[in-house]
Amino acid sequence: MVRVTTVSNVLSGIGLAVLAFAVIFKYLPETSTSQYPNYAWLVGAALSVIVIIMSIVNTFTEVTGFVHPDDKLISNMFVFLMAIATILIYGILDLGISFQSSIYGVGSMIVIAYVFLFVFLIFRETIMKGGEKGKVKEMTARFMLVSLFLGAVMAAIKFGLEYTYFYLGSYAQASLVLGIFAVVLVIVIAIVLGRRYEPVAQ
Repeated sequence: MVRVTTVSNVLSGIGLAVLAFAVIFKYLPETSTSQYPNYAWLVGAALSVIVIIMSIVNTFTEVTGFVHPDDKLISNMFVFLMAIATILIYGILDLGISFQSSIYGVGSMIVIAYVFLFVFLIFRETIMKGGEKGKVKEMTARFMLVSLFLGAVMAAIKFGLEYTYFYLGSYAQASLVLGIFAVVLVIVIAIVLGRRYEPVAQ
């Protein structure tokens, strides 16, 4: 039987391809003023919603049976990239500069949230040490310091992304930079977590 994660990954790939066509249609002189970019984006957005729902079912329930953690991780990385692409590509559909700025901000915050996840994963063992023994105060004290570091990192990234947007003066170019950053972030997380052994049980 084909696993739901496999179907989700395939749909994510198709969705990313459709969204890429939305960009192509938007910048081709023959189709730039037509509705083709909008139609392509709508199809990509619909696929994005479907894979997000499938991912939620796979990640938080056992409805589809046992799913290996590695499969969940890879599948959700595709979901993340597709969601970012859906949001950022929506901004190129002639929606106005102010709206583009808001869309870029939404995409930036989602990426920054993943940075938080990555940094938290690095310090997770240090933060949680002693928590299982009831040393909540010590754990909280460590998390306070880590939170300062996390806040500084996320603030720096937010400033950098905003500066990139205003420096380039182009939503399309800034979105491309943000998209590349998101892909690199996902690859780094995959490499870091791929080296860790995690016992599984069916």
